Amino acid sequence: MNRRARTSHRSQRRVFRPKRPFPFVIVFRQLSAGLLMLAAGLGIAFLLQQLPQQVDVVLLVSEAIADLIRGIQQLLEAMLGLAAVVVIAALVVLASVLSFGGIWRLLRLLRMLLRRNPQERR
Repeated sequence: MNRRARTSHRSQRRVFRPKRPFPFVIVFRQLSAGLLMLAAGLGIAFLLQQLPQQVDVVLLVSEAIADLIRGIQQLLEAMLGLAAVVVIAALVVLASVLSFGGIWRLLRLLRMLLRRNPQERR
């Protein structure tokens, strides 16, 4: 399409364009989705209204809070135990590094003392 044809297509007035058909499919889809959402919302609201008659809500909430507190307590205890294991492992690594380093330095000192000639002393 050349430039003149594109500009003439854009500049064409709405009066001369063909009229679009009414979007029945879009209207039906929106109507059905709206009615389904409304029915679901009303059904859930009705179930929530019937809930206090069948379940003691205060007891349910208090048990849920107690379970939450117990869960947090167990989580903190587990984290404390894990921290203790990490500290013990770090102390084991530190002890082994210090022991091997001390042995290595003592061996170097012993080797230096054994290789030293008696005439080099001051």
